[in-house]
Amino acid sequence: MDLSAVPSGVLVGLLILQLSVAIHVVFVTITLGVSFITALYRTLAVRRSDPFAEALARRSSKILIVSELFSGVWGTIITVVLAGFFPGLVALSTNLLFTPIAIAVASILIRIPSIAIFWYTWGRIRPEIHVLIGWVMVLSGFGVPLGFRALFSEITHPHAIGPYLDGGHVGLLTAYSSPLFWTLYLHTVLATISVGGFVVASLETLTKNVRGVFIGVRFGLIFLVAQLLAGPLYWYTLHHYSSYVFQNVTLGSFMPLFAIKIILVVILLIVSAYTWVRTSKLNTIPRLTWSLGPIAVAIVLLGEILNDSSRYPYMVVTGEAGISPVAFSNFYMEIPLPVIYIVLGFLVISIVVFSVAAYYALVKRFIQEIPEEIGV
Repeated sequence: MDLSAVPSGVLVGLLILQLSVAIHVVFVTITLGVSFITALYRTLAVRRSDPFAEALARRSSKILIVSELFSGVWGTIITVVLAGFFPGLVALSTNLLFTPIAIAVASILIRIPSIAIFWYTWGRIRPEIHVLIGWVMVLSGFGVPLGFRALFSEITHPHAIGPYLDGGHVGLLTAYSSPLFWTLYLHTVLATISVGGFVVASLETLTKNVRGVFIGVRFGLIFLVAQLLAGPLYWYTLHHYSSYVFQNVTLGSFMPLFAIKIILVVILLIVSAYTWVRTSKLNTIPRLTWSLGPIAVAIVLLGEILNDSSRYPYMVVTGEAGISPVAFSNFYMEIPLPVIYIVLGFLVISIVVFSVAAYYALVKRFIQEIPEEIGV
């Protein structure tokens, strides 16, 4: 497909959507991974009456709240962009993928209140009830990608959309019979816990707490090693079910980005293994430990850009070709190009502002004193 056949307004709309999705996924990945560690160490604090586990859970929950705030804002931006630029895709996906989207929305409706309740009831209710709320927070969090990753797998390999476009019947659970979805979901779950561990390790270096760093690195490295199996499995299913995307990523124009991602994974493996040894054997924190979180986040960002961009110039890939984004673009009104550029400019400014705000909230204020014992 010739890119010149796609109106510039639609292409810029795609760019805005991709930037929003990539940033949103980064914050979601952090908040899901950190919430798992938070709930686990809150549980250990209660069972063992361990002040350190309590303090670590409390510090981790600060990361969780900040990243959840930012992910929610970018999720709203995605919704607005989809509704404004690509209402056709919204209509098609909500019709054919009603069950996955309903699961995602229900999970969000449970997760957001559970995060607030978890934070504000700390030390004010029975510890066992508080722990239960923490795990509700975690499980509802992983319900979000259980829903929305079905949409991503469908526009890469139309397991449900394909039969619908051919006039066939599509059941409510058809999307979940796609093999591409389950490898993508496994890839996502392992990545979130790994990134959560590395982010915790990086921020724990600010407290100069060797035990906290070791815990974060342990989660990060163990689940990163698990990714060495899940990643190639997803890559294989792409080769088998979406050769267009596979070729673009592996051998096509996106190969340099893919190569950079692999290099960063190798660096992350080396630095995290070195940190594991130094913290567990020598009780010291290596200087490079602070870089674990940023490297892990960069890998997630590159991975999401590859997932989204490798479909271009199509919006939905069908075999060796696909469906143009024009087919899903706004058919109610034509958005003027100057307005689109204003939206893009606003998005770029927002990225800068949010990056500065996230740095200040997560790094500058992270080491503010938190009581070691908060109602264990």
